[in-house]
Order: sequence, then C-alpha cells, then structure tokens
Amino acid sequence: MKVNGIVIKLGTIIMVLFLIVLVPLGFFIDRIFLQIYSTEVHQNVNTLSRTLTNTLNKTPESGPEFYEYLSNITGKKIVVFNEEGVISSYSVFNYIKGESLPNEIVRIMKEGKHFERQYVNPKTNEHFFYVGRPIIEDGTLKGGVLVFSSIDEIHGLMHNIRGWIIISIIGSIVLALGYTWFVAKKLSSPLIKMEKATRDIAKGNLETKVRIKSKDEMGSLAKAINDLSIELNNYRVNRSELLANISHELRTPISYLKGYAQLLRNHQYHNKEELESYSLIIENESDRLAKLIQDLFELSKMEEGRISLYMQSIDMEDVIESAVQKVKLKAMKKKINLLFNLEEELPLIISDGSRVEQILLNLLENAINYTEQGSVVVKAKKEKDYILVSVKDTGAGIPEKDLPFIFDRFHRVEKSRSREMGGTGLGLAIVYELVKQLKGRITVESELGYGSEFLLRLPYRLEENRLISEKI
Repeated sequence: MKVNGIVIKLGTIIMVLFLIVLVPLGFFIDRIFLQIYSTEVHQNVNTLSRTLTNTLNKTPESGPEFYEYLSNITGKKIVVFNEEGVISSYSVFNYIKGESLPNEIVRIMKEGKHFERQYVNPKTNEHFFYVGRPIIEDGTLKGGVLVFSSIDEIHGLMHNIRGWIIISIIGSIVLALGYTWFVAKKLSSPLIKMEKATRDIAKGNLETKVRIKSKDEMGSLAKAINDLSIELNNYRVNRSELLANISHELRTPISYLKGYAQLLRNHQYHNKEELESYSLIIENESDRLAKLIQDLFELSKMEEGRISLYMQSIDMEDVIESAVQKVKLKAMKKKINLLFNLEEELPLIISDGSRVEQILLNLLENAINYTEQGSVVVKAKKEKDYILVSVKDTGAGIPEKDLPFIFDRFHRVEKSRSREMGGTGLGLAIVYELVKQLKGRITVESELGYGSEFLLRLPYRLEENRLISEKI
C-alpha cells in the first residue's frame, strides 16, 4: 500500500474527524462529572452547616464530645466557636480548642455572612472544602460553625472516571481504526479500479470496462470512463477505416496516372487522337486526385474546428439563386428541369455566405448527378427558428439501409457510378460538417426509385440580425 495512497489519506481524514469528536467529548464528560460531584458536596456541607447553626441556636450548651460525635456520624470535620471567635469544640487541623479564629473569619461572621473556601491540611496534604456559617440573634453574633468535608474522595473518584473515559476513548479509536479501514477501502476500491482501467486504456486496451454499479458520483465517473473507452475504440476503428479508404481512393487515380504515363513514355499510341485521349485521362485523374486531397484537408480542418467562418448578414434568396445559376448549365446538358421556388420573402440571417453556397452547390450537384430524367426542385421558406431549404430530385433514390450512413466519409450508394462521375465520397461529409459549424441541421428523406430530398435548416434571430446589420 502506498504511503501517500488514497486509503491512507482517507483513513487519516476519518481518524482526525473521530479524534476531533472524541477528545472534546471526553473532556466535557469529565467536566460534567466533576461539576455534579462538586455540587453535591457543596450542597451537603451547606445543608449540614445550616442544620448545625439551627441546632446550636436551640441548644447552645452542647459540649465538644457532641460535636465529635456529629463529626463521626457525618464524616465531616466540625469547628464550633462562640461570639468572640474562640473555638469551643474539639481541635481540628490548625483550629485548636480555646484559640481564636483568624480576624478575617470573625469579621465576616459578625457581618452575618457565610463563606465557602478550600483548605489543604499541611500535615497530610489532604484537600477539604469548608463552609463558615454564623449564628445571629437580634443582629448580634452568638457564634458559628465551620464544616470541613474532604474532597480527596471526589478527586479519587474523578481519577477513576477519567481512567474509564480514557479507556473508552482508546477503545473507540481502535473501533474507529477498523471502521476507517473498512470505509477507506470501500471508498477507494472504485477509484483504484478506475485508475487501473484508465491505465489499460492508455496502453491501447480499448475493450476495458469498469464494472461499478453504484448510482452515485463514482458510478457516473465509471460510466464516463466506459463511454470514453467506447469513443476511443470507435475513433480507432474509424481511423483505420479512413486510412484504408484513403489508400483505396488514392490507389485508383495513381494507378491510372502511372499506367497512362508509361504508355506515353513508351510511345504506345497510334495517332494524335489516342495521344490526346491518354493526356486527357491523366489530366482528369490529376484533377480528381487534387480534389480528393483538398476535400480531405478541408474535412480534417472542419472536424477539428479549425475552419474560419466569416459571419455576416446575408440574403438567403441571393445565395440560393447564385448556387442555382452555377449548376444550371449542368442541368441543361442532362435535360433536367431545375426549378427554384420561394414561398415568401426570406429574412436576413447571420451566417457565412460562401459556406452556405458551398453546401447548396454540393447538394445540387449530387441531385443532378443522380437524376437521369425529371427535375431538381429547390424550395425555401421561413420556419419558427430556422430558414428551411429543400433540395428535391426525381433520381434513383437511396436504399433504406444506406440512409444512416449517407453523411459518412467515403460512403457511396453506387460506388462504380460515383467514381465514373469523379466523386470523392466526401461531398456529403463536408456538407454535414459545414452545417454543424453553422449551428444548423441537415436531414434526408428518400424512397428508392422515386428520388431524394435533403432538408437544410439554418438558424436566424431577427433582433440579432437587425443589430449586426446596423453595425455592418
């Protein structure tokens, strides 16, 4: 076990808390018992002194033997003195029969007051508590008594009580140590498991799982580690698939380039037309390779959040119309009707106009590429929080099994046809990332054999638009 491990730290904290509770508690218990016994002794001595003064007031002629008898049966030392402060009872400590009390005591007695004090026997070093109480008749001092009670018995009793308190505290500490060890192990065990799991994950064992079923913060942390493991595993799988796809996509154009370049170098062509045909293939494959590299670079920047967006007030009607005009010629060559319909006047939005146009161009070119006859219709309208742009075609449609993956990198519904058209398989992935960067949302609806419809929603805020427009 580590000296600075969490079990030791938790155990130390819990033990300190126990001691903070137990030590003051023991001290207060000791004080309470001492106060109880002291109060009891004080009351007994005061009661006896009052009883004696009342008795002496009624029978003042009692002799020393009587007071010694009272002393024996009460366990208290009794000193009786007359109105002049002369001791008339038997001798007690330094108070000798026939001698006078100290002037201070006599003065207090003549004032009709009683007092409580402590006295230490100089011979035996025994501690006493004593009370002096006067006998007053018609405002005149007639005598009084001093009643001594040993408090060494209380000290002995308190010594025993303190011993039991200390034993109880030691026993509690021993029990607390056991409890602390159990609790510390119970609390630290999930953390140790999670530490081991994270280290295994760091070493590449991404199938590691933390099996903690509690529903508290520990369970939540364990679930987060399991989710992290799943995400890292998915990332590794996706990265491997991405590298495999990139290798596959690069292999085709490179093989074309190499093959036709060798034909040209070896003069394996028969006429000028064949030479131009080979040169055109090399040029097209070079363009395709450059576009693939550019798309990969741009998609990588988007996924890492490193693309620059130039947010400004834009007119969606102008952006849509510009995108439609750019693909109009391509649609005319395929004899496809390209329709543009706005249901109402669209408000200005704050977005990146060039990126929005890039999204629309990707969607429109895809729609035209996969539509052999019929039409491509672009619609736009204002919703509650969004501007909705729809790009609908009458093409071949997308199989239902492919719909969940339509925005994945290199996913193609018709692979051979996509390559014939020069597609890289990254167009819709770029669209998806761009829409996400613009805080929008894109979905697709499709029916095989009847066409597809892509629904693009871009957010707008009228008040924000107005303020930003004024600043611009």
